[in-house]
Parts: sequence; C-alpha cells; structure tokens
Amino acid sequence: MKTKLLLATIAAAALSACGGGGSDSTATPASVTTKVSGTAAVGAALANAQVVAKCAAGGGTATTAADGTYTLNIADAKRPCVLTVTSADGSTKLHSVIEAGTGTSVVANITPLTELLTASLAGGDTQAFFDTFDAAAQAKLTAAGLTGAMETVRLVLTGTVDLTGIDPLKDTLVAAHGSTPGNALDQRLDTLGAALTTAKTSLADLSAAVGGTKGSTDGVKGLLSPASATCASYRSGKYQKVDLTTNTVQRYTVDAVAMTRVNDATGAIDQFAANPNEYCRVGNTDIRLLVSKSGIGLERRSGLPSLLIPVQNVPLAELAGSWIAMAFERDTSPGNYASSLSQFTLNAAGKFTAGVECDKNGCNQPWDANDLPTATVNADGGFNVTDSGGVTRGFAFKNSDGQMALVLVHANGFVLARQAIPRVLPAVGTKNVYWDANVGPTGLTDITAFSNQVLSVDPATSSYVRTRIEDGRVETFTDNKPFPGVRYRPEVAAVNGAGGASEMIGMSLANTGLTAAINVNPANPFFSISVDRPNPIGPATQAQ
Repeated sequence: MKTKLLLATIAAAALSACGGGGSDSTATPASVTTKVSGTAAVGAALANAQVVAKCAAGGGTATTAADGTYTLNIADAKRPCVLTVTSADGSTKLHSVIEAGTGTSVVANITPLTELLTASLAGGDTQAFFDTFDAAAQAKLTAAGLTGAMETVRLVLTGTVDLTGIDPLKDTLVAAHGSTPGNALDQRLDTLGAALTTAKTSLADLSAAVGGTKGSTDGVKGLLSPASATCASYRSGKYQKVDLTTNTVQRYTVDAVAMTRVNDATGAIDQFAANPNEYCRVGNTDIRLLVSKSGIGLERRSGLPSLLIPVQNVPLAELAGSWIAMAFERDTSPGNYASSLSQFTLNAAGKFTAGVECDKNGCNQPWDANDLPTATVNADGGFNVTDSGGVTRGFAFKNSDGQMALVLVHANGFVLARQAIPRVLPAVGTKNVYWDANVGPTGLTDITAFSNQVLSVDPATSSYVRTRIEDGRVETFTDNKPFPGVRYRPEVAAVNGAGGASEMIGMSLANTGLTAAINVNPANPFFSISVDRPNPIGPATQAQ
C-alpha cells in the first residue's frame, strides 16, 4: 500500500513539472507593424510613383497618390531603413532614409533635398547605398549621423535654398498638384530646381559632389552658381586672377551670364564673348580665357599666363597631408626660369614638416629642416607661405569631388601642387581634347589645341600608349613614376611629319581638368599647362 502511494506521489510530481500535463508551447508574440508615410515630390508631386523601402529587417512597396503622398505598413520592421521612389515614367529616381529607432510611426519625405541628405550620409552614390544597405551602411543611419548630414546639406545650399528651421525629411510636405499650390517646404524644392537649371548642374552631379565632400563645402557650393550659356563650368562669383610670372594677384567679380567681369580694386570691366568654334573658350581682343571643367581658367594677356581661380575659403587644417608639386622659378629677376619637381608634407597648423626635391630617378635632396616654411591665413584671401626667402602667396582650390590643388606665386615664379594620390591607368580607346599652353624660359606663352586617344594599356608596367590625332605622334607614358601621382614620358623622336617631344614628367591637378608638365632636361626648361576642353554635354572624357 505504501509502495502504491509513493508511486502515485512521484507521478503527480512529474505531471506538475510538465505543466500539469498540458501543452509545452509558448505564446507567439504579436506582430508589430511600422507605418512609414511621407510625400514624394520634386516641387510638383510625383503621382503614381513606386516607393520601395528596405530596412535592417523587413521592407515594403507602395504607390503614391495624386498628391505624392504614400503609406507603407511594414510588419516586424527593424530600423534603420532606406527608401527610393521612381516616377511613373521612370525618368526620376530619388532616395530617402529613416534613422535607427523603435517608433512604429515615422515620416520620410522623398525629394531632391532628401536625395542630397542620403548622399551625405552614404558618403557616395545613393543608388549603391540603397542596393547594398549592409551593416556598414546601416551603421551610418543614426540620429547623430542624420544631424551631421543635414548640416552639410544646409551649408551647401546656403545662399541658394534657405533651410532655416526646416527639416526636409520629416516636416509636412504639401506638393503642388492640380490646382493645389505647394507649401513652404515644397517651394524650397522649386527654388533648388530653378538654381540647378540656372547653374546647368544636374541633381545627380550635385548629389555626387555632396556625397564626396568632407569639411569645407565651397567646392560643392560653386556648382549652384549661375553658369554661362556657352560654358557650363564658367560660373558667376568671386575669382582670384593669379599672374604666374609677375607675382600679381587681383580679385574679380564675374557675371558669367552677362559674360562680364569687374576688377574689385579698380572697377575696370572686361566684356567677353564666346568663341563660336570652341566650347568654354571666351575672350576679347586682349584676353583669351580657357575654362576647365572645374571652373579654373587659364588666361593669356600679352603673352603672360594667369590662372583665374574661384575664391574659396579652405581652412588650413584641410591642407594637412602629403603633396606633390611642380615649379617654374628663377633665382633672380630678371633671369630665366627653370622647372623643378618636389614633394612636401603639411600639418593641420599650416607648418611644412618635410620636403624633398626630386627628379626622374626619385627624390633625394631633402629641404633644410631648419628653414621649413609656414602657411598662415591671408586676410585678402588664400594664405601666405613664409620662410627665410620671403613670402609666397598661396591659394587652395577644393574640387567638387573633394580633391584639392594649390597654386603658389612669388616674385620669381610659381608652384602648382596637388595631394599625393596615385594615378589610375586610362581605358583603351579613351579620347581627350585639350588646349596646351607652354611657358618657356623667358615666360612667354603659346597656346595650341590638340586631341589624343589611348591605343594600349599595360597594367604590368603601369604604362599606356596614346597617339596625338592631329599628326599621329605616338608617345608612351608610365604612371606613378618616379613616384605616385605623376607620370613619365621619355623623349619622342619626330617621325614621318609627326612632331617630336621632350622627355617630361606630368601630373593632373587634382581632377580640375588641368594638367601640368615639366621638361626633364635642365638645358631646355619649360612648364606646360594643359586644359581639358569641356564637352558641351558633359565633362572631358578623361583627365590627362
């Protein structure tokens, strides 16, 4: 009897441990739906457009209404998210974002402004950001990241679109449609669209520039300045005219639409006319101005070369890093000029920390460590570079892709420099058209126009062969020789009517559309500045 009682007790305990003999399954958590809504517009509403959302977990699609509004309900969504909208005709594609968080109702407008915001967050191409949207991409979509990106967009649009007190991502957007006018945010989209049209800049180009910029934004803001009808890269604004062989710097105010410029100091006005045969070549009876894709112009007046450089306020701290430079200088005035090649480094305070002179065999003449120059801000623009030899005036130019160039000028010559970035071989078949300006020992300039095409590329030797189309001259270049960022060409003999060429070293000036080159032979010095001729429907095919 006791045995039966004990067994019954054990059985009861076992059943109790199993939940009384019922089911051992747990309740399934209820699904949580995140509502995403907003308006897709470009000023006018994007009606019947396809919206796609990708989140860290989950996603969805929706079609916009006639007023551009949309709503997405995403089950068990995990933020952050990235969105894209494609217009009904497929001609417009824009992007937007939702930062990390846990709310179940969020607003995300999709407009040209959010396209710029997405580009800044992505640090590059918005479509690639959407397509990939991996852990690295998702990590950028924090509240802090969004705040920083919004500040960048505000800075870029300063003077063009006033975003004071406006959140283009989350504020209520009423887009113009039918007889309904747009609200204040929608009007900002109209303003941006009008500015892009006047500047002859596409939203895609502006987005790419915003995605590539770090630090100061003047290089990107220039893309929104009104452009000449005959040269999209010649834009209104302030310019420094730097005379390379006379140590003269003048500031001008350019009206690219009217094709005039005013000397800020004297009030003298230059009226230009476009060359009917050469896009981005302007001038008058005294001046020839060749405008590069970046807006830097090469000017010749009475035989002497000048660079017309858009005024930018680039902080000294952004110049920190390694640079390569080419110079054309003389020991005394009067005297003949000689070319030279060098490398140097700058710190964030503007101090040159090292420098070395170079030739075709490498760099082996260090600068005097006790007399390294120091750069300081010049109140009239640019900066001063000071050492025991005196003061050199300097100007920094930050391209819309973030690359930087330096122009230094003093009483006995000039220096062009760029950040030390290795060259990349061109593709076979690449064509380029350009103007060439050669500065000889006496400082006189000759301007010619040429074109070339790449015939072959040898990655094993980092070299390529190209031909000059006008006369068939064939020349071989080796990239990153004698050091990264430059290219070397051996002497080219004249053959069958094709002109010869001197042994030289060249470098592109930070993707500005300018290329500098110097003769290796000290007995026959020259400094060549080439300007890639912009294409009326886009930039030059390939920097030289």
